[in-house]
Parts: sequence; structure tokens; C-alpha cells
Amino acid sequence: MSILIIVMVSIYVAVSVGLIWTVMMQMSKHAGLGGAFGSGSLYTVFGREKGLDTLGKITLTLAITFMALSVLVAYVLNLPSIH
Repeated sequence: MSILIIVMVSIYVAVSVGLIWTVMMQMSKHAGLGGAFGSGSLYTVFGREKGLDTLGKITLTLAITFMALSVLVAYVLNLPSIH
């Protein structure tokens, strides 16, 4: 059972790092600290972009995977057979 924990936590860390990286790459589109506070909306004069770009889809997938793994890792760590 400890191998399962090691594998799940390793995947969890990899997804976490990937999610941080993709969010930071999207933030680089909006130069400076103002991009974190919504100055990117300045470029939506002609309407919002339709759909997500490839990086947006990767970020969405990693975010959903992160949330699912959070629940699974918490469940596996609290199994009585591990203690």
C-alpha cells in the first residue's frame, strides 16, 4: 500500500508543478503585475476570444486533475489499513 501512496503523491506533485507552470505561462501574456489583477481585460475591446487556446485547455485539464487527485490522495492517506 505504501507504493500506491508514493505513486499517487508523485503524480500529485507533477500535476501541481504543471498547473503552476501553465498558469504562469498564461500570465506572461499580460505583461507586469497588472495582469494578475485584470488589466488583461484591456485587450477585449472587440469582444472576448471564443473558446480556449491550447494552453487554456491544458490548464483546465490540469486543474480538474488536481482537484480529483486532491480527493483521492486524501482518501488513500486516511485508509485504516495504512496505519
